[in-house]
Amino acid sequence: MLDLALGLNALIWFAALMFPAFGFVKGAHDQRADLMRAQIIILSLLGLLLTTIWMLWAVAKPQDAEKVGALMKYTVWLIGILAVSFGLGWGFFSLVRRRVGLKDKT
Repeated sequence: MLDLALGLNALIWFAALMFPAFGFVKGAHDQRADLMRAQIIILSLLGLLLTTIWMLWAVAKPQDAEKVGALMKYTVWLIGILAVSFGLGWGFFSLVRRRVGLKDKT
């Protein structure tokens, strides 16, 4: 179960690092729905990771308690980097849309 949590953690970090580039590309093609969908998927993975960590914290073996504690410390950084990543992704989306000359549909 700890391996699953570490794998989810790595997957979310990778997605957080790729989200600004994804926002840049989707802004050029005016695909707001795809960017929103990607953000919802990442937030769902974060919810799954937090649930897994809290479950591990409750049932951790004594030898795994230190590893789970370290994973919980990284979770605070992960939430912060996701906020920055989402802000950059949506900022790049808007910037590229304006640069390409696409108008708002709303």
